Amino acid sequence: MVASIGKFLEQERNLGKVIRFSARARLKDESVAEHSFHVAFYSMLLADLEMSYGNKVDVERLLRSALLHDLEECLTGDIMHSFKYSDAKVSKEIKRISGKFFDGLIASLPNGLPKKYSGLWAGAKSPSIEGRILQAADRLEALLYSMQEYSMGNSHFKHTAEEITAKLKGTGLKSVETVLKGLNIGKK
Repeated sequence: MVASIGKFLEQERNLGKVIRFSARARLKDESVAEHSFHVAFYSMLLADLEMSYGNKVDVERLLRSALLHDLEECLTGDIMHSFKYSDAKVSKEIKRISGKFFDGLIASLPNGLPKKYSGLWAGAKSPSIEGRILQAADRLEALLYSMQEYSMGNSHFKHTAEEITAKLKGTGLKSVETVLKGLNIGKK
């Protein structure tokens, strides 16, 4: 069992080598490990804001889900968003296959962890407030990366930032409105 934990940890470390937006011209690479940190951090921030507005949030569940949400990419690599969501059938099949990779990755972990982690991964972007926050944090991270690329002169990311902003404005989360206003995006 110890060897299998070692193998799991070795594979997880590959997230630091998997580059996001790999089919796009980039000025600064971002790894899935960096992305996952930012998503977890933004999830915490959004959750704290939501709780300050009177909403109940299971922060532990949210943060665990945030850390696990792209873990399978240590095996699959990053799949381009435009391809992944180009068709409902494609999206569903990618989710199914990604789940198989995720379950295979965690299968040898001890003490019921595979079941626990698989449930967190599968429900990461559920309709619950935690799922909505995680999805918003994932988009917020992509927005901030896109804004950084654009500010450094990479015009390829302007349209991406605009698309993500539109999706974020539709979340219905007050925390997201607050963050967008703080970025001078949400002002009318």
